Amino acid sequence: MRENDTPIYVNNTQIENVESNIYLRQKYSTRDKNQDKEIQRRITAGWTAFVKHRDIFMGNIGTCLKRQVYN
Repeated sequence: MRENDTPIYVNNTQIENVESNIYLRQKYSTRDKNQDKEIQRRITAGWTAFVKHRDIFMGNIGTCLKRQVYN
């Protein structure tokens, strides 16, 4: 927390001040106005999802089933 920030309380509990947070799959940052980190995070998440289903996408399965899995 910076020196001039006023703490915020909800039900007598102080809310933690963080520099970044992921909300609705979008990374929000209070300090970094550059979106490079968010773009890289989304690319990584996409590849991770693809690798999870690699056997289906790269396997000997019909295109119709692959399309259903993709959708």
